[in-house]
Amino acid sequence: MRHRETELGNQVFCGDGMKKGGVIANRWIESQPMVEFEFKAYRRTFADPYSTATDSLPKRAGILIRLRDKDGQIGFGEIAPIESFGSESLVSALAACSQLEGKIEYDKVSNELIDYPCLQFGLETALAMMGRDPLWPEFSDPKEVSGLLPDIGDRGRIEKLAGEGYSCLKLKIGKKDFALERRALEEVVELTEGSIRLRLDANGGFDLKLTRAWLEGLEGLPVEFLEQPMSKGEEATMLKLANDYPTPIALDESVVRVDDLKRWKDEHWPGLFVVKPSLAGSYESLVAELKTGDTSSIVFSSSLETKIGTSHSLAIALESGPLKRALGFGVGDLFADEGISPDLGPYLNPNGFPALEELEELWSRI
Repeated sequence: MRHRETELGNQVFCGDGMKKGGVIANRWIESQPMVEFEFKAYRRTFADPYSTATDSLPKRAGILIRLRDKDGQIGFGEIAPIESFGSESLVSALAACSQLEGKIEYDKVSNELIDYPCLQFGLETALAMMGRDPLWPEFSDPKEVSGLLPDIGDRGRIEKLAGEGYSCLKLKIGKKDFALERRALEEVVELTEGSIRLRLDANGGFDLKLTRAWLEGLEGLPVEFLEQPMSKGEEATMLKLANDYPTPIALDESVVRVDDLKRWKDEHWPGLFVVKPSLAGSYESLVAELKTGDTSSIVFSSSLETKIGTSHSLAIALESGPLKRALGFGVGDLFADEGISPDLGPYLNPNGFPALEELEELWSRI
């Protein structure tokens, strides 16, 4: 493959080529072996500064993919890396896209994507989309969506989301002193009269002492789970804690790739799994794995994508089986722009997926 530079904003990125590895070619490639590959980088601004206990995102950057086959069929995908979760970097993804640009056959380049899970996901979902009818899964009943509260002390946002009808909220914790956040949690419960289910996400920022402190005080509160209190690699310690306290522990950073999810399912993890499809790698492998076992242990979550990546992730959630838990995709209003994220609200409705023309408009707009 050729090597070239890719420009994003005022920065120039240069890649050294893609590593090789093994991955199974997907079944839908056989009928459309050659496609035109185009990509566009984007950079989005948050309405307010966005951070977690372990990371800060001044802006959200990613890459859109557009494929076209010889018959003119179109497929869109998205590369939405989060490097702190172990994905490829935006720089390396851009370099890889530069090498792929032009006409490609997926089965001839798939072996080179093993270290590019977000690119692999974006390319496979775009390929799967081509010629699909209907474009998105059909369903009749609205699906519950969980809203996101980046700051547990943001009373105004709590009132806003509660007023909009959200019955489940995810609260980011670990960014302030424990006593302050614990008191803020009590205020959230009081403000919502305990009627809203809460998810607490530490993004791996706690040590053992702080994890215990949180778990000891959650019994009796409407907390659905404590998400990734300790970092990846500390699963054995979290497993012991999971058996000591009634509040479930959900793994997130620990189950980013499909193989991670398989491993902890095989290990009979007693809590939940937070799955961010856009980070997981192979679309086909992910769907196959999700269809095994009890779907009540799976919580689908956003990677802060545009409506392209979000739509593919939501489609996977619907395709994997009956949804038992709220979809963690209530994040669109975190951004300053409009029309880039899907406008879901507290429920995903049957008409909530974008038409192909809407995706074409987004592609032209970026």
